[in-house]
Amino acid sequence: MKKVKVNNVGIFSLFIFIIIGIIILFVYFIFKFINVDNNKYDVAIGSIYYDDELNYVKTDIKSYLSQKFDGNYYLYQKEKNKTVSSKVGKNPVVYNQSDYKLYLYGNAYQIMNTGDVNALTGVTEIPKASPTKFFKLKDRKYLMVDSDIKTEDKSIKTSGYLIIELDKQGNPTFANNEVNVKSIGQVILKGTTMSFDIANEILIYNDKKINLKKIIGSTNNYKKDDTSKENTDSSDKDSNKNNKNNKVETNNFATEIPYYDNYLKNVINSVNNLSSSANKINDKTHDTVKKGEIYYDFSKWAALKSVTSSVTSITINYSVYDPNNEYQSVFLQVDDNNGNINKMFVNKNETKYVIRELSKDSSYTISFGYTEVSNKEEVVEDVVTVKTKSPSCNLKIKKIGSNYITYNLKIDNEYVYEKGNAVLYMDGVRIDGSEVNMKKASSANGFNGTINYSRLGYMNEISLEGLSYNGTSEVIRCKDSFIGG
Repeated sequence: MKKVKVNNVGIFSLFIFIIIGIIILFVYFIFKFINVDNNKYDVAIGSIYYDDELNYVKTDIKSYLSQKFDGNYYLYQKEKNKTVSSKVGKNPVVYNQSDYKLYLYGNAYQIMNTGDVNALTGVTEIPKASPTKFFKLKDRKYLMVDSDIKTEDKSIKTSGYLIIELDKQGNPTFANNEVNVKSIGQVILKGTTMSFDIANEILIYNDKKINLKKIIGSTNNYKKDDTSKENTDSSDKDSNKNNKNNKVETNNFATEIPYYDNYLKNVINSVNNLSSSANKINDKTHDTVKKGEIYYDFSKWAALKSVTSSVTSITINYSVYDPNNEYQSVFLQVDDNNGNINKMFVNKNETKYVIRELSKDSSYTISFGYTEVSNKEEVVEDVVTVKTKSPSCNLKIKKIGSNYITYNLKIDNEYVYEKGNAVLYMDGVRIDGSEVNMKKASSANGFNGTINYSRLGYMNEISLEGLSYNGTSEVIRCKDSFIGG
């Protein structure tokens, strides 16, 4: 009897153990499911990306990205009426030449100039222009975004963005839309405001050395000398101390324009604080001061911050940093994609320019660039395609009387038609019309009008017709209707 009892206890314990295991697995999969990004992200035709094996892929047809249960993003495309998918990886970086933004997907870590780290999820939109933006994607894999990226020896020079992936000996592979090359040995990669000691995984900003290995760890086996380690540890302590006093509460600065203004302010302050050092630099090498292992970057930049459109205008927000007056000119070039190109020069001391007298509902390609005093060749820094909006129009029937109908019309105050008529139709037959005061229609309260009739039809409609803008006739869909009694 005792032996049977022992066996029963053992079976019961095993059963409990299995139940606990099932519960743990269930909780694990629920947690994984909750953290899956369920969004579908459209990928523009002509975009390029690298998969986890750093294979170059270009999208030639309409596609979208979506994350699966395994945490990887997959690219979905239709082929012969069938949707097929291909694995991209956990951190796709998608680039399109006609877009001034870069798109980073998945969980990543953005390292701020203060040393603070922001955790990112989903999609992060990153302007490709200066100043430097820096991200850790995973163990030994990084992303630098800037208008000017180069190695210290200038053996590699590119712009926009650069993916950096290290092997376990600290040797980097560089990849973007222009390069895909592996380098051997210790390399210093420089942006306009930050430098990256790749083998040691140290990000250098002014007097700070930020140890990137501390962010999710590192399997990098590169060995550095004791002096370098000692300096790094000391700098890390200083960085941590500074972080407590200089918190930046930006969760995702890539989509928030105010961060740029703060960033520029920090850079300018840094330059002013080190002005005595800058004055000692030869004209040919004024953009960089080497002090120990810290690189002070005084380079210039010209970059787009944002582009917004309305019906007949496009507003350009930009930043130009030129402490040594090296830019001869800064310009915008507007291409209406119909063979008409117009160039305009902007003030580098300003931050906004409005391009006016554009056509409604039209696509424009805008190039932002500069010429230098030392080199008259034009350099295009950013290119973006933007579409102007269609004018808004809202017509509402307000009251139906025994022999009249009143209506209210509101039109876009940026696109005011010279004339127009409100026309009443009953069962498809034109009954009557009245002229609209377009100036009042563009006001906040709109224009109130009245149309008379003798008998209602079954389907009754008021439509805005006979429109003219700058002497040209136009047709828009702006109407309201009701069913008669």
